[in-house]
Amino acid sequence: MKILRDWKVILAVVLLFVAGVVTGSVLSFVHFKHALERGFTVENWTSMTMGFLQKELKLTPEQEPKVRMIEQETGEQFGQTFGQAIRVSGTNLVASWRRIERVLTPEQRLIYQRKNEEFRGKLKKGLKIDLPPDPAQTQQR
Repeated sequence: MKILRDWKVILAVVLLFVAGVVTGSVLSFVHFKHALERGFTVENWTSMTMGFLQKELKLTPEQEPKVRMIEQETGEQFGQTFGQAIRVSGTNLVASWRRIERVLTPEQRLIYQRKNEEFRGKLKKGLKIDLPPDPAQTQQR
């Protein structure tokens, strides 16, 4: 039972592995959150793309303004399309919540509504996305 004698070494290796996983997860989350926040503006999209194209293609002074204009137009189109997709998806999500509520008991419905509101708050805080209002709440007012 040599393995049991070296339990401290095994424990140290396992703890080191776990620490690496946790650290990597946290750093990845922070990096991707920051990248998403920066990347969803037309200015940042254009700037990042132009930097890449300039570095890789070595654009001439005549090409740069033309390519920049194309990138700005594409970024604006993407922003509009993305915004529309988010609005439609949000509407579909809220509609599905209402359909699910019809199947639930009153106690389940209260829990489900609370969880939906928590999710709504996290989307607003984390991604700055507002879901459409709940049709049932707007009819009650």
